[in-house]
Amino acid sequence: MTIDLEAAVGSHLIRSRLAGSVQTSPRNTVNNCHRLVRGDVDHTFGLADWRDATVDETVAAVQQICGGDPLHADDPDGPGWIEPDAALAGIAAHRRRLRDAADSGGVRALFATGHPTGLLPHYQALARSLQNAGSVLLSPLDDEWIDWDRTGRRLGIRFLDGVACVFDGGSLRHSHRSVFMEAMLQAVGPDNVDLVVGDHGMAGTAIAAGLPTLSIADVNDPALPLAQVRGRTDGVLAIDDNLPPALFVPVTAAMLDWR
Repeated sequence: MTIDLEAAVGSHLIRSRLAGSVQTSPRNTVNNCHRLVRGDVDHTFGLADWRDATVDETVAAVQQICGGDPLHADDPDGPGWIEPDAALAGIAAHRRRLRDAADSGGVRALFATGHPTGLLPHYQALARSLQNAGSVLLSPLDDEWIDWDRTGRRLGIRFLDGVACVFDGGSLRHSHRSVFMEAMLQAVGPDNVDLVVGDHGMAGTAIAAGLPTLSIADVNDPALPLAQVRGRTDGVLAIDDNLPPALFVPVTAAMLDWR
């Protein structure tokens, strides 16, 4: 990004509360760190790091990737904090990786989100741009149904403009679960995927499989920061993941500045 563009995006992050003072409370972040180390499947994101992680290590990972100090916040139930410079660095890293993918041509990319109400348009724009640059957008198990909680209850996978989402037949669903990406990778074969772009369990499962992954993590998604601090990935972007999609447009534009 140019200096002017970086300054403009940085100001937007703070005004929109995509970074800086964010809505997620420090108490919620710390509680999710506890849930992660207990092995709660809605917070492990398909990664096994929780098996030997401590709460202190997990909180420290969030601090390192997101900034702030959730354990010693002035108001545990007030706003949380994502360091704007950390978000800018993540945006720049995603931009570079997307540029490299576009330049290489023929990259087999898998886009997937567990947060369609916030991030779907962002991923769709990135997917279209990579496709226009010659990349192949993978769509394994499109319109297939998954036993998502091992009890016989089923939710589907549906690709919308190149991006996998979870749906229940009539509505898109928010999901942290890893089972959907696990099924897609089993269907397509991890060796046939060059890049994954996503969030929540969609991203964590890809990281666990050793795939190059660009991921978005809110401050209360500790599994992804922990994975990055432990060296399993280098593509975590710390940013609020569920504000109105219109607020994400400048972030998307900055990532696509390589065009």
